[in-house]
Amino acid sequence: MKYSYFWALPVASLLSLAGCSNDDTLQADNGKQQNTVSAGMTEFADGGLTRTAGTYDGSAIKFYWTSGDKLWINNTGTLTISTKDNITAKAPTAKFYFPGILTAPKYNVRYTGNGNTNGDKVTIRTAQSQSAPDDASHIGTDGDCGTAEASRLGDGSYTFTLSHKASYLVFTPYYSPEFAEDVKVTQIKVTADEAIAGEFRFDDNGINTTSRPAATAANRSITLTLNGGSNNGFVIPKAADHEKNAAIMVLAPGEYHHVTVEYTLYDQKTQVRGTVSKTYNDITCKAGKNKKVSTDLAITHYSSDRYYMWDAAVGKNAWEGHENDQPILNGGSNASYPQISSDSRWYNPAPFPTSATRSAAACPNANEMLWYVMYGNPHWDPSLWSIMKHLYAGGMWLKKLSAIAAAEHKTETEMKNAAPGGTDYTKVQSFKIYDNFLKDNTTIKDGRPDNPNDYVYLPAIGTYILNNGELRNVGIKGFYWSSTPRPDGALNAYNLSVEKGKVHTGYGPRNNAHWLWPE
Repeated sequence: MKYSYFWALPVASLLSLAGCSNDDTLQADNGKQQNTVSAGMTEFADGGLTRTAGTYDGSAIKFYWTSGDKLWINNTGTLTISTKDNITAKAPTAKFYFPGILTAPKYNVRYTGNGNTNGDKVTIRTAQSQSAPDDASHIGTDGDCGTAEASRLGDGSYTFTLSHKASYLVFTPYYSPEFAEDVKVTQIKVTADEAIAGEFRFDDNGINTTSRPAATAANRSITLTLNGGSNNGFVIPKAADHEKNAAIMVLAPGEYHHVTVEYTLYDQKTQVRGTVSKTYNDITCKAGKNKKVSTDLAITHYSSDRYYMWDAAVGKNAWEGHENDQPILNGGSNASYPQISSDSRWYNPAPFPTSATRSAAACPNANEMLWYVMYGNPHWDPSLWSIMKHLYAGGMWLKKLSAIAAAEHKTETEMKNAAPGGTDYTKVQSFKIYDNFLKDNTTIKDGRPDNPNDYVYLPAIGTYILNNGELRNVGIKGFYWSSTPRPDGALNAYNLSVEKGKVHTGYGPRNNAHWLWPE
């Protein structure tokens, strides 16, 4: 399943846009280098600050050379590619060799990307891939490029320092309520009004942005896949931490408008997948610089302390004092769940018609719940949310009682005192009366209502089941207590449940732990 959020926010609000130099610190030499110069060739050696792949150190990209890197020189208008180098693995410096004995005092040098067979074109890939956090080894093949002026030395060789000409976005998304490590960011997609990828003309000054391609659906976006994507990716820490999930994207320099950053998330335990998107009005990406995009993912978080047996004492949720034992995934159970009436977390045993006086006192009564079900204009919203460090999706919007009252020309007091049809389920004690309380509304609209302030949102929060405290139906159904017991002694209480395609009024054992009505 794929679900989306969308925010339109100013640039300054969630995006750290500090420009950073990218060629400051040397990487350790992890590869052996060959130094044999063949006869009839000229050597070009970098000055030690010019790498073409890299790692991210929290502020800048540390570059290094990789196998397959080539250089071009502009020899009086003729572009010539290097035919030999000394790179065998990652290397902080490199030497490149060109055929012939070159004698000019200076030559313009170009790097147009790993594997690029053109010296006058650069291709910024629309599909990029990064295997590990902080690791920018992919950028050479995804569009990194650079220029330099090489100067002749006394021994006939040349030295140069490459100036990088692509731009880079470095993403470090986080989630302050905290996710389990099973929740991954699998890919990041950036879209703008202008062409940010595709083929660009390249000259001795770098990417020629004045001849930027016309914007198309294909070149306006770049997708960066992380650690293979699909059901894998990078972890999402509680606070920004580049060592855990820094993701580096190459794009063309330029001023961009209406930039959308879309994060795809996947929970390996709940198997929920969805997207979180944020839009920024304007950003400027400069050649050779990176911009840090450090975003707290705006996903609604629900606390785990609102599961109560019916009308248990305030503050005595079903796992109070046993939080480390609380099952956090469907199917989990634990014997620390309340078992006997002497437990302070036990339900209120008051018989019908005594209404809730403790934790469920603020919940709608049975009459009001029927108004919600029959006149609440339900909307199923597949938006993402989290609870107990995991990712879920889906919940129901129902009109607030005030909005229902206005639409049905009722007062809220009248709705509290009688359900649709006139029956007062808080007072009528007939053994069979609760059969009439069982109602389904299957006329469900899709998405968030146009006027959400007139509605209450009920996530599919699940329930804990009596005896062993098994967690069930999180992300599938949500169960909510009413303030009204059912007229059968002290066994059950009226409730309301939501799921995709249905809102239902019913009842359940008081020693189930349902969610309290939203505050």
